[in-house]
Amino acid sequence: MVSGSFKTRLEIQASDSKIAGKEPSWIPRNFTLVNYKTVNKEVKIFDYFKNSIIISLGTMFFSVVIATLAAYAISRFSFPGRTAYSISVLSTQMFPGILFLIPYFVMFIWIRKIIGLPMRDTYWGMIFTYTSFSLPFSIWMLRGYLNTIPREIDEQAQIDGCTKVGALFRVIIPLARPGIAAVGIYGFVMAWNEVLFASVLTGNETTTVAIGILRYITAQEARWGGMMAACILVSLPVLIFFTVLQKQFVQGLVAGATKG
Repeated sequence: MVSGSFKTRLEIQASDSKIAGKEPSWIPRNFTLVNYKTVNKEVKIFDYFKNSIIISLGTMFFSVVIATLAAYAISRFSFPGRTAYSISVLSTQMFPGILFLIPYFVMFIWIRKIIGLPMRDTYWGMIFTYTSFSLPFSIWMLRGYLNTIPREIDEQAQIDGCTKVGALFRVIIPLARPGIAAVGIYGFVMAWNEVLFASVLTGNETTTVAIGILRYITAQEARWGGMMAACILVSLPVLIFFTVLQKQFVQGLVAGATKG
């Protein structure tokens, strides 16, 4: 992909392993930056990149907040139906995502008719959709991580004068930062890479990168060089973000898996 982003369109499309001098090569024969200079000219990839950032960060925020509170309740409190609720949360992961596509589309229409709130082709509609997808696994993973934190720490904080809510925000959440970071990264990456629901529920105002990249291929031509340059540019921020938080992500996954 990196090599292709620096090749001319002619070199990419004329490559032929059977013709001498035109074999595919890792090193571009005619090095060019034209793919990067024109990456946003015909396909507004930077606008799609902005949409993906907003939707992914929104999904990450709400996933972290809701999953933290839900996982804390399941981990620390006994209430009727706790086991059934935990199993039902996990069981939602067994269904294929496409099964929920039509119900979500119908629900969006219903919300617009009854409440008057547009959901399709809106940031909040996509954040709501992706947050609902990321929550089951996020809650289960974070619950496993919170189980590794001894309850005696909660009790000690309450003896020192903290309420249960204060113990959560002042003691438990700082100790659970690796697990919370893992939940945040999971929510962000899930919203960033999703294609199926984005192809149906987004429009001109909220098209994401995953859909926008496909627009380099039209019925008349395939701009492979531009597509590869766009993939490089939109992948770098996520790659840097994931690399910085990789340690917390691995710790959160391991703790959630072994103590779940």
